[in-house]
Amino acid sequence: MTLFAETVPGNTSPLLWPLAETYRWMSALSRLGWAWEFLRRNPAYIHAFNGDSGPAVGVGVGGNRRALVWGLLGFENPLIDARNANVFWQLEACREILPLAASPMRRGTEVNTLRLNNLQCRITVHPFGDDQRQDVLFAQDGRFLQLAIFGDTPLEEALLLTPALPSSSYRARRFLAVRRLTDLVRYGWMRPSIYLREHRAPRLMRVAQALDGWLAEASYRDIGIALFGPARVERDWRDPGDHLRDQVRRAVRYGRDLMENGYREFLV
Repeated sequence: MTLFAETVPGNTSPLLWPLAETYRWMSALSRLGWAWEFLRRNPAYIHAFNGDSGPAVGVGVGGNRRALVWGLLGFENPLIDARNANVFWQLEACREILPLAASPMRRGTEVNTLRLNNLQCRITVHPFGDDQRQDVLFAQDGRFLQLAIFGDTPLEEALLLTPALPSSSYRARRFLAVRRLTDLVRYGWMRPSIYLREHRAPRLMRVAQALDGWLAEASYRDIGIALFGPARVERDWRDPGDHLRDQVRRAVRYGRDLMENGYREFLV
């Protein structure tokens, strides 16, 4: 994480800390954006990414085997935040991924096709190594739509089909993904109105900031100063009820849980 110098009153040395303003952009993140933000902070994931050299292993049978344990098809650089990252999740791990069959367009069929050149968003294709499948990721400002497309018909000529009756556990997310794809084809960009902000965003921003402090080996008091300001910490840190210290501890604990495996809750 990038650290910034902030002078704390009564302290002659600067406190290295990410300023609260650094996290404000996160307020607009979708659920998949939050999943990536917590995963990319995981030291074990960073270590795995840095040790992943050379081409992906086993991409033709489901992705990079070293990345599969994280719910990913392949590694993404943890230094890249959700605004610019291209994160491909496994179909089995993420309910927001839309599976599609690319079928030849029959004569007389009048439907829109997926014309990538008309879209004003970032488009990335996962190198799956299988002519019968390609994963396509559309991304814009922390909003994501991933398609798992089966079949070798070129997209701009294909009739794209998806199961009308997905299992009950996937139904809501799949229908939402269909709506997002339809909207993208119609308007040409990923409109924020159908990528709703995570309702817990204010809390998650604070949790991410607390987690960054813990990862930087800051004291809980310093984390409290970053979250609540020096005046409140000076006033309440030693309160017999321990309310402020408990808030800091809970934020750090929740951040660690989300970083270690809890990020998967955003995928379902």
